[in-house]
Amino acid sequence: MLVTGATGLVGGEIALELQRSGYQVTALVRLGSDTSHLTKSDIVIAEGDVTDPDAVARAMDGQTYVCHAAALVPGTGASDREFEPVNVDGTRIVCEAAINAGVSRLLHVSTAHVFGIHPGSNVDEESGPATTHPGYDASKVKAEALVLNYAAGPLDAVIVNPAIVYGPRSRHSGRLVKLFINGKLPVIPLPNRNLSLVYSGDVALGTRLALEVGARGERYILVAPSVTVREFITALADASGRRLPRLSLPEWAVTIGVGAAWAARPITRWRPPVTIRGIRGGGTVYDGGRAVRELGMEYTTIEAGLASTVEWMTNTP
Repeated sequence: MLVTGATGLVGGEIALELQRSGYQVTALVRLGSDTSHLTKSDIVIAEGDVTDPDAVARAMDGQTYVCHAAALVPGTGASDREFEPVNVDGTRIVCEAAINAGVSRLLHVSTAHVFGIHPGSNVDEESGPATTHPGYDASKVKAEALVLNYAAGPLDAVIVNPAIVYGPRSRHSGRLVKLFINGKLPVIPLPNRNLSLVYSGDVALGTRLALEVGARGERYILVAPSVTVREFITALADASGRRLPRLSLPEWAVTIGVGAAWAARPITRWRPPVTIRGIRGGGTVYDGGRAVRELGMEYTTIEAGLASTVEWMTNTP
């Protein structure tokens, strides 16, 4: 079993879940990446980049399955044009290598964002196409279309579409958690905004289930029941033992504050945990019911997930 992107939050959890479940996992990682969480579990390390066809072909040789979780993600400082070479071209390279190596099945980790921006609306796998953000989201739409095209032809492939992922080792979503537990979030922003979240361990479980019993060419949204920002912060307060903020901020105030923070970033060198684009396009409610019905998926509660996340963040240097 080859796993790409195993040094990231999602790919790492997937690699560990598969290894615990009896698969012999090889992780394709870039040179110089931190692999300590993988080598502790006897996962084999193969160095290479998904944009390098020769490196991917070498790692793919002899593999029965492949899980493609590698991606350039938001929060890395990448410009919109930098996402496509990794997320689209890299996916094409992995799919071609899988076909040439004769793997039995490819599991592609996409994102729920490919279903577009529907603020305040409910979205499932049958929802029609809609507006997407440029950059990451647009690149994942193209990558997913490639995988579906291969699945209709020579490659047995299945797709999972996680919503916003949080959990131990989280970087993007974890910034908000860190702000709160460090006492730097004195208000509740957008208190009634819906959040579609999924615990990282649940993404790993859902990926394994989709690999094992998912239908060829099918997509499975992975997301727990939505919560509001207020409910999220309340659960975070309970998990961390910190006091729940009494004040809240509406969207217009948050937009002004975040815009000012981004404008001042060259001076402060502080990266805000959200973008203006994310604020204005948030609030879509994704439905993870298909994974429950067809894969037997069970989701971790927000209380349990945040308790695990806070414990890791407070005990990890």
